[in-house]
Amino acid sequence: MKKQLAVIISLAMLFSGCAVNTAPEEGESAVSEAAALPIANHTLQEIVILGSEYPTTVNATAEKISELDENLQIKLSDSMSSIVLRSWNATDLSLYKNGYISIDVMGSGSSFDVGFGEITDGITTTTVTNVAVTPTDTRTTVTVPLSELDSELLHVREFVIGNADGDIWVSSIKLISEDSEKIYPAIKVNQEGYKTTSEKTAVVSGFGDTLGCNVGTEFNLVNTETGETAFTSTLVLITEYDELFSGEAMLSADFSDYTEEGSYYIQIADIDESSPVFTISDNVYDSLLADSMRYFYYQRANTEITEDYGEGHSRGDVTPEDFDIDGIDVSGGWYDAGDVGKYVSPGATAVNTLLWAYKLYPDKFYDGQNNIPESGNGIPDILDEVKYELDFLLKMQDEDSGGFHMKVKSQSENDSASDRAVWECTTNSTADCSAVLAFASTVYSEFDSDYADRLLSAAEEGWAYIEENPDYYVSTTYSGENDSSATFWAAGCLYYATGNDTYGKYVEEHYSDYLIKFGSGENGHNVGNMAIYGYYTYLLSDNTDEEISALITKRYKSWRSGVRNRYEANPWQVSINSWGFWWGSFNTILGSPQDMIVGNYAIGDDLSEGKQFSADALNFIMGENPLRKSFVTGHGDDAIAQTFSNIWSAGDNFPDGYMPGGINNSEGNIISKYPMKCYTDEPFDWVTNENAIYWNAVLVFNAAVQD
Repeated sequence: MKKQLAVIISLAMLFSGCAVNTAPEEGESAVSEAAALPIANHTLQEIVILGSEYPTTVNATAEKISELDENLQIKLSDSMSSIVLRSWNATDLSLYKNGYISIDVMGSGSSFDVGFGEITDGITTTTVTNVAVTPTDTRTTVTVPLSELDSELLHVREFVIGNADGDIWVSSIKLISEDSEKIYPAIKVNQEGYKTTSEKTAVVSGFGDTLGCNVGTEFNLVNTETGETAFTSTLVLITEYDELFSGEAMLSADFSDYTEEGSYYIQIADIDESSPVFTISDNVYDSLLADSMRYFYYQRANTEITEDYGEGHSRGDVTPEDFDIDGIDVSGGWYDAGDVGKYVSPGATAVNTLLWAYKLYPDKFYDGQNNIPESGNGIPDILDEVKYELDFLLKMQDEDSGGFHMKVKSQSENDSASDRAVWECTTNSTADCSAVLAFASTVYSEFDSDYADRLLSAAEEGWAYIEENPDYYVSTTYSGENDSSATFWAAGCLYYATGNDTYGKYVEEHYSDYLIKFGSGENGHNVGNMAIYGYYTYLLSDNTDEEISALITKRYKSWRSGVRNRYEANPWQVSINSWGFWWGSFNTILGSPQDMIVGNYAIGDDLSEGKQFSADALNFIMGENPLRKSFVTGHGDDAIAQTFSNIWSAGDNFPDGYMPGGINNSEGNIISKYPMKCYTDEPFDWVTNENAIYWNAVLVFNAAVQD
């Protein structure tokens, strides 16, 4: 698809009168002269610490900032106070080292201190410098060179200010530098590799005045074992200026015609650094599939992970309290993310994705694939792993009401074990569990009919609770929104599993309520947004209403067109808008192909288009992105080192197969002014790099797609 896009854009530019050179002349910019000016705009953004609004991120303990007047001026205290930059996440501000802090000051005082608080290896330090000011009754701008701070500013969490000598009011605090944003290596490849017969393209990108190559520049595919060039071609244009996502010029190196298995890298004469090494092989995704599945074993709660199965990673039970919380055994299951909470709705969402991966691609999964304690029992390891979570979900069902408790976590919503509790039952936590247990029963019936019957019975008891409690929601993390679409999902799955008219009629009576989930701007499934799987399972059921099925199919196809349009409009070939990089953006990038593939299966359409979307999404995750980063631990020469985790220690020995939620421009926009660059490979940056079970599940699904 990149190759086709490049050709279309190149032809369009030629016919529009914009010249595209086939090879750069000496001293020529990386792109055409017409595009050089806007592409050169890559100075660091101004970071506004205190601007037109009182900062909502002021630390709760910073009440020493004593006053705020009507002109949005803060009166400094005689001790230090702080403004948290990104919810206590760590931010690399080292590129601003040659810049300065700009502060508007007025008052009768003569000096104050200013600086930053940082966290490194779990230790918090504060570095400040004293600022002398001349007393004034009008606003005066003072600048504080960051070079005066004895710090590299690599892990900044808060801005600190105070120790005022006299009455000093400050406003309009900014961080400013004329230096460039970070420049990443130019040659981006899928660091896992490519199938022999698949489309194989590398992205060559960078700020237009620094890239050093152009349309028509030769690239070489080099065999790492022999050092010889195996294939040669020239770069074609993707876009002269990716204004929305990266700020870069983008070229494509297409070597799809080369099909010999082996280990390779891309080399371009005018670019100093070659690409990371990658593999061309029909089995290229086997390791990624196995490790992304093993992730769930590493996330198991209430078990000791021994060296026999941990493969270099061992630990004890992190939350032994779960065996008896107020007389209830809620042991087992997976820790949801980097914290040790266990939430049923994310668990149900993850299980749903893993079961669909097995249902559509059963040949990709086998017994012994993951070296887990259940390996060797004659059942594919993925189903053994999913059963570990299903067994936990069964324990979360209240014996009397049939409802499902929403989570196991401390009442204070942190990782403390001192007040660990089983939270109450809610309508949508029950619906999520009922949905996935019903769907799971259709998969496990092949291996253990008694277990399948138990799953289905629990799901139907959950439905009885929903009928008695159709609108009970609690405002808390997960299962807190008044989202009746979970009930719709449950009805679809129960109808698919049982054929019972009770569930079919519910779908048929409420099908129009959730068609908005197939809106052109919708991305697909997520926790609390699983209605589309209610539609899919209904369509696969026996005895569906023809008119309703036809309307669902029509709306699904409209949604699919929207996904396709975003994909084709994005020069990085992923289906996401520039404003879509919020919490869990990788779930959008990988989830859209998943939902298209399952949707096409549900309506009986060909799966190949979704497979291509999936391949390009994996290319992005595994290294074809502006950061030239593989976002899966242990996979790639330039892979992330860790994700945020209170379960595993950060560093060189972090388990393989972990994928974070990903690039987050919404909560990380001070990292870069370009959305696709808002990511930090830093253990204290959870808004970009915390892992989660339902995110890793979509990685498993997409790795399984590539046959």
